[in-house]
Parts: sequence; C-alpha cells; structure tokens
Amino acid sequence: MKLLLIAWLLLLTGCGFHLRGAVDLPEDMRRIALQGIPLNHPVARYMKQDLAFSRATLVTDPAKADVVLRILEIREERRVLSLDEHGKAIEFELIARIRFELLTPDNKVILPPQLVDLHRNYLNTQLQVIGKAQEESLLRQEMRREAVRTILRRIQSALSAQTTHAS
Repeated sequence: MKLLLIAWLLLLTGCGFHLRGAVDLPEDMRRIALQGIPLNHPVARYMKQDLAFSRATLVTDPAKADVVLRILEIREERRVLSLDEHGKAIEFELIARIRFELLTPDNKVILPPQLVDLHRNYLNTQLQVIGKAQEESLLRQEMRREAVRTILRRIQSALSAQTTHAS
C-alpha cells in the first residue's frame, strides 16, 4: 500500500501538478517583503497563504528580502446595475482593483506598476437579505484570492524573465 502511494505521488509530481495557488518562484527569490498594507489585511493574509504553498515567505524587513512587493492601491467598490419596478437595486457589480509594483530591495524596478481589475455581478432580490449579504462577502473574498493569484503569477513571470536574461 505504501509503495502504491509513493508511486502515485511521484507520478503527480512528475506531471507538473502544483497545489492551487502555488507558483514556481526562482530559488533565490522566495523571500518577499510586502509594503503598502498591514500584514493583517485580507490581501496580505491570502498572499502569505499562497506563498507558503510556493515554499516562499513574506518578510517584514525589505533588507532581508529578495524582492519587494509594494501595494500602491486597493479599491473595492459596489455599483448598482439594475433596479426593480419600485426603484430598489436588484443587481450589483462588485469591483476590486489592486495596483502594485515589484522592486529589488534597493528600489530598482523589476515590474512597473500593474493593475489587477476584477468584476463580479450578482442579483440581490429583497427576499433573502441575509443570504445576499453573505454572498457578497464570499464574492469579495474570492475576488481578493483571485487578485493575489494573479499578482503572484505576474511576479513569477517577471522573476523568471529576469532570471532568464541574467543567465
């Protein structure tokens, strides 16, 4: 049984399987300093979680980091898309925008300012108010997670390109 489990795990790693959220960062670029938001911000928590899947870590001191991720702006908005016959909002659009840049510890630009811009629509009939508030909260959480994954994929691409050019 153990032999079968080991063979299965080897097969998974051989096919390129990665945990969801995991990115393949270069070995010498796995300590990332996060600036611009506190470490208890939801985006920072998701970032820390996804970096752990990637065998990377968030550090607080840029001098001890390989790269610095600077969050320039986080904006979350909600916009009314449609109204019912009584003038009450029934459809909303959630918008999440994160602007960031990636720097070396001595402030040289690796990745110039980038924008991650996500949109989600949802219906809000006035019949299930509590359920809809929870739905909006879950949508926002998922948008933050998706934004973090997008940021990490862009970082992976920039660092891989930088490593390729340096070789």
